[in-house]
Amino acid sequence: MKSNLVPLVLLWVLSMYASIGNAQTSHHAALTVKVPFEFVVGNQTFPAGDYRFRSLLNSVPSEATIDVLEVRSTEGHLYRAIVTDVVSGEQPNNLKLVFTRSDGRAFLSEVWEPGKKAGCRLQSRKDHPQTVENENDKVTLMASAN
Repeated sequence: MKSNLVPLVLLWVLSMYASIGNAQTSHHAALTVKVPFEFVVGNQTFPAGDYRFRSLLNSVPSEATIDVLEVRSTEGHLYRAIVTDVVSGEQPNNLKLVFTRSDGRAFLSEVWEPGKKAGCRLQSRKDHPQTVENENDKVTLMASAN
């Protein structure tokens, strides 16, 4: 009897987790941004196009140090979820993306969702730091309401 109960309880817990996740994500409309250039997230290269960026854990700086950022093409063919650091700062009105240019490539370095006091900062790779030495190496995109 116990051996049959464990898989059922596990299945119930997983279904509840999925239901909670769906309920939470329905409150946060993902905004679409047209990125006019090829960019890198982690070790994956994304072509120019329309993408949705969203924090999955909805972390706040005082309570968490990491978050998970979801990057998804609007067609659904490209997807990446990546662990990020949680940083505090401005509370933008629109989605704000910050890219760092290095060796002729653009690396996603920060994502700020509208109305949130915390942003996601991607952890830097040893070969491509996410900090800029001068403002010419930094590209910022803002989402518009259209």
